Amino acid sequence: MKQAGTLLDLVDVEIGIPHPRRDTLVIVRKANFSVNYGEMVGIVGESGSGKTMVCRAIIGTLKRRGAEVIGGQVNFEGQDLSKISESTWKSLRGKVIGYVPQSALAGPNPVLTIEKQLAEALENTDGKGSIKERSKELLDLVKIRRIDTVLRQYPYQLSGGMRQRVMIACALATSPKLLIADEPTTGLDVTVQSQIMELLKEIRKELGTAIILISHDLALVDDVCDKVVVMHAGATVEVGGTGSMAKPKHPYTIALNSSRIDIAKPGGELITIAGNPPSVGEWMAGCRFALRCSYKEADCAVGEHPPLFGERGGHQTACLHADKI
Repeated sequence: MKQAGTLLDLVDVEIGIPHPRRDTLVIVRKANFSVNYGEMVGIVGESGSGKTMVCRAIIGTLKRRGAEVIGGQVNFEGQDLSKISESTWKSLRGKVIGYVPQSALAGPNPVLTIEKQLAEALENTDGKGSIKERSKELLDLVKIRRIDTVLRQYPYQLSGGMRQRVMIACALATSPKLLIADEPTTGLDVTVQSQIMELLKEIRKELGTAIILISHDLALVDDVCDKVVVMHAGATVEVGGTGSMAKPKHPYTIALNSSRIDIAKPGGELITIAGNPPSVGEWMAGCRFALRCSYKEADCAVGEHPPLFGERGGHQTACLHADKI
């Protein structure tokens, strides 16, 4: 039976890194969203918007990049992940919270066979059958054929799509409650991309695993996710179910939707978002999208970046003038 309630809840999360000319360079400020048990949530936004850094905060690998959570809460089943020790992380990372890296080419260890990589993932787990039998079950779960042959092979002998399936199998070895998929279809052709997304949908349905999907593909997120989180310049600017997001209430989300390739007219010009996103951490006063926004008013460029307006858990937007959109 599917568990109900909130699994993960980010509240006003801030992430910073050391800076030579100031104490800390803030690269994420005001990241807010939640993930329910068994829910698939898509995070979208331009490069540099903070998507991956937020997910590193959830999986506990920020320090490897010289960054840390300096404000807010990352609540996972009632426990603030920003406050836990490394020993506690070892009981969560790769076990309760799984991770599928961005690049299928860089993910697998090139000097280990697929069997050895799966064995490492299964080493400290409980389950029926031998490690090899359970490895076969995992490969079957991710729809890999010729399982006995694949187990003996090295990553270089597999296609990009096969390697990504292996990485998903490794991430599922511990039956995590939450799986983070960081642009899992990067570098794969369109057909394989579709197969990987169908696989994630089946995993979510069969295992009840909650999934966070980071993507630049709005059409893909609309198709497979229950909820969409839009990030811009280190902040969450809009959150809502895929149904309600058909009518976005933030100018940035509107601009992203307008620039989608899948809705472009054949032979026509591609619509782009005017201007450039602000440099990481170098944000102007007020709304960080104001300089690029066609809906802006005088009050958009003063004070702090707007908070998310609306009931938490419903459709929220960080636009001061959403009523005019």
